[in-house]
Amino acid sequence: MKTKVSDFTPVLRDAIGEIRSLGLTEAADELEGSISFWAYTTSTEWLGESGLAITGFLKEHRSQLPDPVVAKLTLCLTEICKVWRKYRP
Repeated sequence: MKTKVSDFTPVLRDAIGEIRSLGLTEAADELEGSISFWAYTTSTEWLGESGLAITGFLKEHRSQLPDPVVAKLTLCLTEICKVWRKYRP
């Protein structure tokens, strides 16, 4: 059975833009680079890498983020959790 994951990339790109606007440019660049919207061998691989990047980012920077940005990143993790259950938001 295939799992359907909604396209959360627009929300993720928006969150990264908001993170930049907060002055966390280096952190936003690192998150974007870790996720990399480029090609991966499989979508499952990309989801796994994205989950690692987002959870690591939140662990380090959550206290610096307003609730709406945290909510956007959590929404992304919710979609990722459909495939990678270990990244529970």
